[in-house]
Amino acid sequence: MAAIVPIFVPHAGCPCRCVFCNQRAIAGQTERMTPEKAERILAQALAVLPEGSAPQAAFYGGSFTAIPVREQEALLAVTDRYLDKGLLSAVRLSTRPDAIDVETLERLKAHGVRTIELGAQSMDDAVLQRAKRGHTAADTVRAARLIQQADIFLILQVMAGLPGDTRETARRTAEQAAALRPDGVRIYPVAVLPETELYALWRAGDYRPLDVETAAVWCADMLDVFEQARIPVIRVGLNPTEELNSTVAAGAYHPAMGELAYGELWYRRLKQQLETGAQGDFRVPARELSRAIGHKRRNLLRLRREFPQKSITIKSLPQ
Repeated sequence: MAAIVPIFVPHAGCPCRCVFCNQRAIAGQTERMTPEKAERILAQALAVLPEGSAPQAAFYGGSFTAIPVREQEALLAVTDRYLDKGLLSAVRLSTRPDAIDVETLERLKAHGVRTIELGAQSMDDAVLQRAKRGHTAADTVRAARLIQQADIFLILQVMAGLPGDTRETARRTAEQAAALRPDGVRIYPVAVLPETELYALWRAGDYRPLDVETAAVWCADMLDVFEQARIPVIRVGLNPTEELNSTVAAGAYHPAMGELAYGELWYRRLKQQLETGAQGDFRVPARELSRAIGHKRRNLLRLRREFPQKSITIKSLPQ
């Protein structure tokens, strides 16, 4: 897969402020993106990437297709130049479901956009309303179909732990997202960030965020759905940065959030095998060994504690 050069446009184009969102904290960027800055970002990235690597440029952090068209075109003119020279392989962007239509997709394709990451967040309208998303689950279904009909790769972004969300509604979100057959998904359990409405609700005691342990359980449910549907999960949890490490106030933020969720899924599978007669000598693919053992040997220790009569080992399959 080609490398990705992120160009952050924090909150640009967003018609409303979702209760959970502080893209400036996530991206570590407060200034408005301009074509000149985008040019510098691409030039600096290409200077350190291997020659001939042709990465993708990615406009992240806002609702790109809701930005005024003139500003979109100015930013895309920068990537056009790099595409024309063969220095970029494609462009990708993130946006919201109610900012997609046929005309927009045709224009984006002409500028080399090959992947759209769609912020679905939830497929439950009550949860979307409480999160102040400003769109419905039906908008996500419509936008997803238009993107696929335009022959553009579709990545869905979903969340777990929004106000009004439950373990059951989060799993249903995964099921309904999987039914759309995206090319990939990202799962983001909610982290409480300062300068958000969610932060104020949390401080007032009106919102109880998921802790890391609970989030791993909910995310494992969602992973199970996507794995059964054979839909790749690109990421679980926010990308850890020094900025976030010092900024997140509460909720499901952990540098190894993905490993915890995958570990929980492996724990369930191994426990089920033990309950149905397995003796405990497990062999797993080498690439899955750390997840099967669990973060800090968590799964191995739990299973040995729960099944003391069995000799439990988890090793990699022979190469």
